[in-house]
Amino acid sequence: MRATFVCGLLLFASCAEEPRSAPAARESARPHVAIAGTRVALAPPPGFEPSERVQGFERAAGAAKIGVFELPASFDDALPNARESWAASGFKLASEESIALDGRAGVLFAYRRAERDTARSGWLAIGGDELETLLLLAECDEPARDELATELRACLLGVRWQRAASALASFELRPAEGLVLVSEDEHGKAYLAAGTPSPVPVGTPFLLASAHDGALDSAQLESSCEQRLAAALDTVGASVAAIERSERVELGSQRGWELVARVRDPRAPGDWLGYAALVPLAQGHLLLLGHASPAESRTALELFERTARTLRVP
Repeated sequence: MRATFVCGLLLFASCAEEPRSAPAARESARPHVAIAGTRVALAPPPGFEPSERVQGFERAAGAAKIGVFELPASFDDALPNARESWAASGFKLASEESIALDGRAGVLFAYRRAERDTARSGWLAIGGDELETLLLLAECDEPARDELATELRACLLGVRWQRAASALASFELRPAEGLVLVSEDEHGKAYLAAGTPSPVPVGTPFLLASAHDGALDSAQLESSCEQRLAAALDTVGASVAAIERSERVELGSQRGWELVARVRDPRAPGDWLGYAALVPLAQGHLLLLGHASPAESRTALELFERTARTLRVP
């Protein structure tokens, strides 16, 4: 069932790469900048600043962005399912090459896609091991491709992923009736709607709960929650259309932040569901992310909220 989980998870994360103009292992001489809430540091090209919208960096010129997403799934599971998700998301694969991401096996993809009336170019580096997968996405408007391609590629390949910094707290969730646990390891748990066939249909409700290291400022919970959801959606060209609810909540015995959003998704019209909850812990923090198609949104939201409120941290 683990591959089924990853297929559903990759509805939240897909695609990228470019010509081989720089050595595959080249690392930027620029200083690396740690990305809050992750174990990742990148050396962004000139003009890129830490983003308040996504988990990574942005540059206004060329609408360029760099995003980071850590997945509690093995690289061997994540890679083939990434390819399956592209067609449904409207990504057109341009090229593919084997790489190393901070010493771990990986693949770098280049793609093109349309966002409303704008042509976009992007690169996705995906790598990891039997426990975790790292997704790094860089994207820009097509006219900025020639200027940024080499720089963005070098930025992704120069990543530093501090796996030794993992201080993952244990936690327990009891899935609401209608959700089933399909994957669990030391990094997180994943749930799908009961009765989901394999391969997982696009839009199937799923909920991912993952523990991360790094302290969170309680005053920044709302913005951090928005950034995590936006970063996940952004990797498939989806975006938050409107925030329906964003508030401090009690999740089991823990205080955290919960966000419910209407989402635009290129795979189907209508208001998709985006759900996120962020809980500071004594060691690190807990992130919950949920997604569902318009037809499943109301039921899925109830399941996600009921499950989140069973949280227990031993």
